Amino acid sequence: MKPLCLIPWTSIDISPRGTIAPCCKFQNKNYDSLNINKNTISQYASSDYLNTIKQEMLNGEWPEGCIRCRIEEESNIKSKRILDYERWPEEFDNYTPEMGFIIASIAFGNTCNLKCITCHGSASSRWRKEYKELYGIDVPHNEFIPETCDDIFNALPNAIHFDIPGGEPFLSEVDKQLDLLKRYIDSGQSKNMSLHYTTNAQIYPEDKWWALWENFKEIDMQLSIDGIYDRYEYIRYPGKFEILEKNIQKYISKEQKLDNFRLSVSHTVSAYNIYYLDEFFNWCNEMGLPKPWCGRVHNPSHMRPCVYKKEIREEIADYLNKSAIKDVNAWANYMLKNDSSEYYKTFLTMKDKHDNYRNTSFATIFPEMEKLIND
Repeated sequence: MKPLCLIPWTSIDISPRGTIAPCCKFQNKNYDSLNINKNTISQYASSDYLNTIKQEMLNGEWPEGCIRCRIEEESNIKSKRILDYERWPEEFDNYTPEMGFIIASIAFGNTCNLKCITCHGSASSRWRKEYKELYGIDVPHNEFIPETCDDIFNALPNAIHFDIPGGEPFLSEVDKQLDLLKRYIDSGQSKNMSLHYTTNAQIYPEDKWWALWENFKEIDMQLSIDGIYDRYEYIRYPGKFEILEKNIQKYISKEQKLDNFRLSVSHTVSAYNIYYLDEFFNWCNEMGLPKPWCGRVHNPSHMRPCVYKKEIREEIADYLNKSAIKDVNAWANYMLKNDSSEYYKTFLTMKDKHDNYRNTSFATIFPEMEKLIND
């Protein structure tokens, strides 16, 4: 029987905190999950945790942890499940369990230079002080890869794709990352592999990265951008929009020169920027960037796009439906179908607390949203 989703067989995700899951969208809250700090990849592969998820998929059921993909598909938004099938149709159709994991997302720790407003201490080391003071939770800096990457390499000899998110990938355990790339180059597998980096683009990679990347089938550099101008600097605090624009031009120049290098854009849709999707899509087009991939905030729950009261969600949906861009219209549908307003008061409270802590102003940077809140 064909499973509802093949990702639990083909893929593995290691989060910035070391938690192991089938993919980056999987919600581990109600599971007895494994962690790379305590468990090997082979232990994960044979675990009751993973086998239970696989059996639910074989039964055609959505596992509880797959709620993000389910909600997106119900809102006519392409989920990771769909996008992965579309990207690797031949590899998925010809996959056999003997091949093991062929796709991995490995964060290499939570070292980061930014503390984006929709992020948290688990994914960014820079959040630690603010997260402890405002939420009362201390999340230590974490780098979990041992002296070598043997466990990763041995568990994925047939790898065709790696996602390297963050933290910030060009700050997190750089020497171990480079060593792993060299292992795949030496084995000859690199010519069959694509690498996908998610970077905040405040750091431009040094020459040593480019020298190794030329041995791989494809390098997909995904620029994670959640707004433009002052909205970028508010959400991607304390990033500088001027640095972002300069690095974008460097990346575009590389893309024009290298056959195996391409750019992509990710946009995390939240309570802060949902109203400005049309603006962002048009800016990407003007900059010569590809159409952004949009994913929604799930946690922190009080920053979800649909956290607003019904009348505000309807106003936002009406505005998004005025866009000539179909992808933007799809988010109007999401706003009408989903409701996280039980966290609305928390959003208002924490919005003000973060503004006071950072000396920023939501009302100044997002005047349209401020008006909707106050009307």
